[in-house]
Amino acid sequence: LVGGITGFGSNVVATPVLLLLGIPLPFVVTANLAISMVTRIGTAARLRAFVQPRRAWLLIAGSVPGLWIGTLLLIRVDAHTLKRGAGIAVIVAVLALMWNARRPPSPPIPGAPVIAGFLGGILGATTSISGVPPAILLARDRVHPRAFQAELAVFVLASNAIALVLLRVRGAFVVGALVPIACWIPGALLANAIGTHVGGRIPPRTFRIVAYTIVLIAGIVTVWTA
Repeated sequence: LVGGITGFGSNVVATPVLLLLGIPLPFVVTANLAISMVTRIGTAARLRAFVQPRRAWLLIAGSVPGLWIGTLLLIRVDAHTLKRGAGIAVIVAVLALMWNARRPPSPPIPGAPVIAGFLGGILGATTSISGVPPAILLARDRVHPRAFQAELAVFVLASNAIALVLLRVRGAFVVGALVPIACWIPGALLANAIGTHVGGRIPPRTFRIVAYTIVLIAGIVTVWTA
């Protein structure tokens, strides 16, 4: 439901919860990447008219080297360190964004989509929360909620597919994670459709507040679970 409303929040909610249940990080990453990829297909198709192709492709292109680095970190760095570092980075980023939101809109930063995609790739491969950096960028740029949902859906769909391939190549793909996915998908697809419909009706300012709040809570819980 949260993923449908915001375009990125499914893994932000699922990752801390699954980690709190004691499920290993590689299992969580594989499961979340796969199920969020599946749920984004419908959203990307439905809202494709709202996508700004150039920004979406820059986000995806930037994510590729980030995913490559992230998959290496997942298999070589202690899981607690990865979770704590990711959580702290998310908290700092969203606090900076909330401070910036009180000021007049800032001009676009050259190359920002590539950087956001790169950081999203690293977070996606290590903790499955790839949508956070692109979401922060789109919120900073005051993107309309429909464009926000659409571009994040395209980004998550493409980057997650690449991430799963790289995890398979690295030997970090957990085949057993596909079992619960089959059980979760029906409910996830229904809730995602409802969330996508609801998200388009939320006023832009309220939408940004919801996005900031979700990201901040996720960062705090991720540090806590570490």
